[in-house]
Amino acid sequence: MDPGKLNVVAMLKQAGLRVTPQREAILQYLVDTGGHATVEEIYQGVQPCFPHMSVSTVYNTVKHLAQVGLIKEIHVGDGPSRFDMNVRPHHHLICRKCGILFDFYIDEPPRFHLPPEAQGFQIEDYHVEVQGICPACRAASGE
Repeated sequence: MDPGKLNVVAMLKQAGLRVTPQREAILQYLVDTGGHATVEEIYQGVQPCFPHMSVSTVYNTVKHLAQVGLIKEIHVGDGPSRFDMNVRPHHHLICRKCGILFDFYIDEPPRFHLPPEAQGFQIEDYHVEVQGICPACRAASGE
């Protein structure tokens, strides 16, 4: 058996989830691609092995995997949610032309300057999204 598959099975078991072929395939797809995939991309990626799997099965599975902390759901602008294997705190650089995402990290937690009416607000999570044009798109347009 493929060592990557064993890792995925162990991840599912460690999270207390029943190992199903669908969960295994979806999580393996995210491991193999490095994450940042939409439900539609995951669905297309697992279709060859699971032609009868529905989009709703993929959607429900990734939502559940995110709830138990195996993956992280990220919201990028007005586009569809993406699902990321990297659950460590990090942020994203996003190309406005091709939509590619790159992870980046901030060494120290930022200081938040909250308005007076939000004093006492407990921040549980934050995400910095930086938009621009990636090197490949800049090169393609001659910039």
